[in-house]
Amino acid sequence: MSRFVPFCLLLFFSIASSASTVEVLYVAEPQGSQSSLLTYNVNPQTAAAQQVGQAVTVGASSVDPLTLGTTHLIYIWNGTDVWAYTTNTQGVPSTNSFQHLSFNFSYPVNAFLIDPNGKYAYAAMTWLDSKGNSDAAIALFTINQSTGALTNTNQMVARYGPNLYTGLNGFVFGKSGARLYASWLDDGPYTSIRGYSYYSVNQSTGQLGPLRELFYAQAYECGTTCAVAITDVFSAEDGVCCGPGSGNILINRTATNQQVGCGASDLAFCGDDVATLNFDPSNRNLFFGDATVSETFIGQIDLSAAKLIQSSSTIPGTPPLYFSPDSKLLYAVNSNNIGIYAFQASSGQITASSSLSDSGNVSVATTTLRN
Repeated sequence: MSRFVPFCLLLFFSIASSASTVEVLYVAEPQGSQSSLLTYNVNPQTAAAQQVGQAVTVGASSVDPLTLGTTHLIYIWNGTDVWAYTTNTQGVPSTNSFQHLSFNFSYPVNAFLIDPNGKYAYAAMTWLDSKGNSDAAIALFTINQSTGALTNTNQMVARYGPNLYTGLNGFVFGKSGARLYASWLDDGPYTSIRGYSYYSVNQSTGQLGPLRELFYAQAYECGTTCAVAITDVFSAEDGVCCGPGSGNILINRTATNQQVGCGASDLAFCGDDVATLNFDPSNRNLFFGDATVSETFIGQIDLSAAKLIQSSSTIPGTPPLYFSPDSKLLYAVNSNNIGIYAFQASSGQITASSSLSDSGNVSVATTTLRN
C-alpha cells in the first residue's frame, strides 16, 4: 500500500499545527456615564502585558467574553443595558457594538452571565422589598450561534424569596455550564453564614431547575470571619471562630465526597483569619487570602494524602483574583495596580510577575483565544 501523502494534506496539517493561543486581559475604567476599555495580550511565560489596539469607549464596565467557533465576542453590560461586540484575533473589540439591548426589568441587573457552552445568557437581579426581605429573579436570553446576537425570551426562569434573613448575593458558572451557582449570606440576628446553592441548567432549553443547597460555613464558625469557594469539581469553606489559630479549611470533591482539611497544626495560614478563597480553573490549587498577615497563600490540593501542600509562592495582600481560563495566568486587582502572575498549576508556583498601573476603579475580564 502506498504511503504517499499529498502535498495539500501536508500543508493542511502544517497550518493546523500553527494555530496560536492568545491570552487576553480586558481592563475597563469608568469615565462618567461610559467606560474606557483597554485590551492587553499577556505573555504566559513572562507575565508581560502589551496593549493591543486603541482604547474603545463603551457604555459600561462589566465584560463577558465568548468564542463561538472562530468568532470572538464580548458582551458589555450594566444594570440597565447590554452591548455585544465582535473582536479580532487579538481580542480587540470593534469600535461599535453590533447589538444594544435595554433590559427593561423592574430591578437593575446585578449579574449578566454567559453560559460556557455559548447557547444562553442569564440576567440576574437581587433586591430588597418594602419589608426588608431579600428577593431575586433570573431572566433567560438565547445566543445566536452564528452571530452571537442576544434575544430576550421574556422568561423568568428562576425566582427567590422573599426571605427576611438570607439573600442571594452572587452568581457564577462552572466550566461545564451544567450548574449555575448562587452564593448566599444569612445575616440574621447573631448569625453570619455564607454558602452556595445551585440551579441545574437544561442545555436543550436553557431552563433552570429548583434551587438546591450545596454547603455552607456554619454560624458558630463565623464569629470572626468566614469564606466559601466553588467550582464544578470542588467546594471549600473556612470559618474562624476566635481569631488567628482557630481557623479550619475544609475542601470537598463533589463527585466522590473526598475531603481535605487543614488547620493551624497542618499549615500556619490555615488557622488564620480568612479574607478570600479561590480555586484556580485547573482545580489543583486553593488560594487563601490571609487577613491576619495580609498575604495570599497557595495550597496544592493532594487528594491521595488528604492534605494541602503549601507553595513557596505568595501574592501580596488579599486582593480579588482573576484567572485565565487555562490557569496559566492570574491577576490581582489592587487599589492602584493590577498584579500579573505567570503560574504553573502543576506545581503551584508563580514563575514571573509584572504589573499595570490603574486608577483604582477598574473592572477586569480574561479570556484565552485559540486562533
